[in-house]
Amino acid sequence: EILDKLGGGGYGEVFRALDPKLRREVALKLIHGHLAIEDTIRARFIREAEVMAALEHPAMVPIYDFGEMGQELFLVLRLMPGGSLSERLKENGPLPTEEMLRLLERLADGLDYAHQRGIIHRDFKPGNVLFDRDGNPYISDFG
Repeated sequence: EILDKLGGGGYGEVFRALDPKLRREVALKLIHGHLAIEDTIRARFIREAEVMAALEHPAMVPIYDFGEMGQELFLVLRLMPGGSLSERLKENGPLPTEEMLRLLERLADGLDYAHQRGIIHRDFKPGNVLFDRDGNPYISDFG
């Protein structure tokens, strides 16, 4: 059940949704139907789901499910209600040194974990660092 839109881009949109079976809020990432039928985009999406599912690390956004509905592809992910690092920087300016070091330590550990498994993020940026409700940072969007 889609509750509201969190964001979007050229490939699709992300929604806050309610998982009807487990009754918990999740993030639902949909790839636009006209793009989902393209073989390269479809393959990239499936690869993203497989990569995210394989990376079980405290600094990675967990994936719960993926599949297709009609012509749209979707990912179901843990909802990160704390927003992105990009949003925090826009709202508050540079982070205090101690906080930035804490974030970097956790994120670097997550990236190192992925690199040890032969996976490179390719789009690591403040917009792809998301926070949970407790302020812990997570790496997202391995698309």
